[in-house]
Amino acid sequence: MLRAVSPHLSALMLLCVIAMPLQAAESVETHLQQLLQAGAAGELPATDRLDWPVLQSLYERSGGQLLWSNMRGEAKTVMQQELGHWIRASLQHGLDPSNYQYSRLQQPFSAGSAMSPEPVLNDLLLSDSFMRLARDLAGVTPSAEEHDRLWRFQPRTLDAVDLLLQASAAEEVEATLQALLPRSAEYQRLVEHYTQLLQRTDREAWVAPDLSMNGLLRTGASHSVVVGVRELLIRKELLNSAESSFEPQEVYTPLVVDAVRAFQQQQGLEPDGILGPATRAALQRSPEQQLQQVRVNLQRWRWLPRELGERYLLVRTGTYSMTLVEQDRAVQQYRIISGRPHRPTLSFESDVDHLIMHPPWTVPFRLAVEDLLPKQRKDPDYFARQQIEVLQKVDGSWQPVDPEEIDWESLSSRNFPYLLRQRPGPLNSLGRIRFGMSNPYSIYLHDTPQQTLFESTERAFSSGCIRVDEIEDLAQRLLGERSLEQALNTSRTHTLRLERPLPVYLVYLTVWVDEQQQGHYHPDVYGLDWQLQQALGPLPEVLDPKTEQGALAQTVLKQ
Repeated sequence: MLRAVSPHLSALMLLCVIAMPLQAAESVETHLQQLLQAGAAGELPATDRLDWPVLQSLYERSGGQLLWSNMRGEAKTVMQQELGHWIRASLQHGLDPSNYQYSRLQQPFSAGSAMSPEPVLNDLLLSDSFMRLARDLAGVTPSAEEHDRLWRFQPRTLDAVDLLLQASAAEEVEATLQALLPRSAEYQRLVEHYTQLLQRTDREAWVAPDLSMNGLLRTGASHSVVVGVRELLIRKELLNSAESSFEPQEVYTPLVVDAVRAFQQQQGLEPDGILGPATRAALQRSPEQQLQQVRVNLQRWRWLPRELGERYLLVRTGTYSMTLVEQDRAVQQYRIISGRPHRPTLSFESDVDHLIMHPPWTVPFRLAVEDLLPKQRKDPDYFARQQIEVLQKVDGSWQPVDPEEIDWESLSSRNFPYLLRQRPGPLNSLGRIRFGMSNPYSIYLHDTPQQTLFESTERAFSSGCIRVDEIEDLAQRLLGERSLEQALNTSRTHTLRLERPLPVYLVYLTVWVDEQQQGHYHPDVYGLDWQLQQALGPLPEVLDPKTEQGALAQTVLKQ
């Protein structure tokens, strides 16, 4: 147990702490208690950001033992070096090294505002830095529940005190912190993409060219804004500077059109090569805005489970894409349609354990009263044409009723005792295949008869469920040796169980990087990026590579 010290002696003891050498275990415990009490009382200069209650708990559980030095006050050098490396490397993950006492840990002990030479205070600073960094790497802070209204995954938790005690006992900081990060190769590609942006970004020098104009530019047109467009495309390494220099700078040539088309493809815009308002606005986004967008998506990855499994589906609801992953390798990509902004698809995990062939569609209550009821009022034959049957509960079971006998005008969301169900067939909204996923949100993956919608670039068209392009290919992959074609030839509704459930992760991402290291950016259709940016704060300062600290950070970035 740490022994209590009276408050009026704390200031005097603090002065003694700095002067007295560590000589014995009792001395360590006394010094530690003095500093903990002084810190909690706000009497230690430049330590107000330390989490003193957590530090108190940590050193109570350590039995008053130092964690970063031995009993003689000699530093555990490897542990301290590994922590320093990870604090510098946190920049790559979109985190801010200054949140973990970076500058103080790097300054010489003799500097007045730097870390005290007293090993006990040194221990407190290192412990606080480790625990803060661990919580951030593990996705515990900032919390998803507070900053993403659509997040339904299990909250991330971490006992940072226990983690540090284990790391100290094993003297293994590197592996302990590494284990907190997502295992996915896609997360690592996003980290590398962010690092490359940091390396080549000069945020202070950014001045966006003026691209103001009316109307659209098509191939062969001339306009002064093309000069600025060329400049931006060259910066983004989409247009060859030498080739561009040989052309009339104000002419929208095929060379520039092709570069614009590639840019549109990256940004989730219609890749038509036409220079319109949306493309001009995207071109003028600053490097800081681009970095922030990648940064918030790195944070969402850290909110996800560390291990996603050997085989799983990753559904990126904000980029309208889905990937079948096996052994951390993308096996197949699929285009998807996700929820509209006012009916967004939630972020959650589930398992596909069965496929339903020729499924009926039981219309969710909200869709029934908000979408279909007005259509039936307007057109009394609407339900009949769409093969939608109306059911009412009689003696505890749902029984069909004649739509013509119902006064539709008298019904509302407060008075709608019916169940609507669409029969299987070519008009059915679920198409021919539905993937069975257990979840309380009535969200699942399914086919659709509206195949032309997949040709749109922005595909937020559904009421929350995920419509999958080429779903038959995916279904056959999941069925293995069993024939999907044979299963579909049977016109009745029936279920095929999968031998092994397939994990599915639906997550709102607006940036992802494919296996060819190509970044894909999409507009923030649900408006969630900005809120998370506020929680993460401004972009961290990139250290000056001319300084010793900056050189170390640049080395880490390159590695």
